[in-house]
Amino acid sequence: MNSQEANGSSTKTTQEKRLIRVAVITVSDRAYQGIYKDESGPKVAATFPSDQYDVVVKRIVPDEVFAISNEIVRCVDSERVDVVVTTGGTGCSARDVTPEATRNVIQREVVGISEVIRLANRDKNPNMILSRGVSGIRNQTLVFNLPGNPENAQMALESVLPAIPHCIKTMRQQRPMKKSATQSASGAARAGETKSRASSKPKLRH
Repeated sequence: MNSQEANGSSTKTTQEKRLIRVAVITVSDRAYQGIYKDESGPKVAATFPSDQYDVVVKRIVPDEVFAISNEIVRCVDSERVDVVVTTGGTGCSARDVTPEATRNVIQREVVGISEVIRLANRDKNPNMILSRGVSGIRNQTLVFNLPGNPENAQMALESVLPAIPHCIKTMRQQRPMKKSATQSASGAARAGETKSRASSKPKLRH
C-alpha cells in the first residue's frame, strides 16, 4: 500500500469513527420566554450516548414556523451537524407547528422514524399516536421531531437510536453520481461532431 492509499484509508476510518454531531432544539413558547425551565431539551441531550454522539448545539425557540425552520436550517447549513432533533410542538393544538416548520426545510422524508416514535410504548401511553412529528433529510443531515413531554421524548428517542448511526454512515459515504457509459459515449460523439464541423469549415486565405 502506497502512502496515498494509506492516507485515504486513514481519512475514511476517521470519518467513520468520528462522533456524530447533534443539535437539540426545544420548541416552546413558555420555555423561550423563561416562564418555566426547559426540561425536555436537557433530557433529550442526555439520552445520546457520549461515546458515539456529541451534542454541540442546544437551543430554545418559540412555537413559530419561521423560528423553527430558521433554526433547523442554521444547524444544518452553518453548524454542520449530522442530526437535528426537535422536542415539542408536535401535538394537535393550534400552536403545535413543528411538523409544518420541519417539512418546509427537509428535502426527503424518512417516515419510518416517525412511525416508530408514534408507536413507542403505546400500550402504556396511547397518546403517543397523536404526535404529528415528521422526519427527513436536509442535505446530509437527519432531522426528526420528538414529543415535548420529557419522558415521552426520551422514550421516543431511545426507540430510534439504534438506526441513527447506519443512516449517518450511509449519508457520509455518498458520492457524486458517475456518468454512465451511454452518457460518456454520447458526450464523445457530440464532441466529435463539433470537431468535424469545425474542420470542415473552409479556411480563409489572405
